[in-house]
Amino acid sequence: MKFIFSLILLIPCLLSSEEIIYEKGNVFESKKSHSIVLYEYKADATRVNLARLHSYSIKEFMDFGSVDVRDIYKVRRGDTLTLSESYRDGEIFKVELKSGSTKREKYFILSDDLEDSSLVKLEVKT
Repeated sequence: MKFIFSLILLIPCLLSSEEIIYEKGNVFESKKSHSIVLYEYKADATRVNLARLHSYSIKEFMDFGSVDVRDIYKVRRGDTLTLSESYRDGEIFKVELKSGSTKREKYFILSDDLEDSSLVKLEVKT
C-alpha cells in the first residue's frame, strides 16, 4: 500500500519535470549579489564540476575542487551574462559578462549555477 501511495505522489513530479536546455546567445540577469560564481579559467570550472558530480566528501572536495579566490568573480545585482560557447556537452559555458565592476569580460559558469533562482533569463529580440 505504501508503494502505491508513494507512486501516486511521484508520478506528477516525473511528468512535470522538464530538462532546461541552455543555448548560445541566452542572456541572464542577476537579481541578487554574490549568489553565483564565475570562474576565470575553464580548468577551474571543470575541476569543480567533476568534484560535484563525484560527490566527494568535504575533505576530498577541498583537496580536489578548491579554486583560488583571486580566480573567481561573484556576480552582483544587475550584471548580465550572455552564453557564448558550450563545453563538456553543456555542463560548462563560456559567458560574456556585462558589468562595470570588472575589466575582464570572459568567464566560465557551470550549467547547474544557471538554474539558480537569482538569475532571470531575459528574452532577446532579434
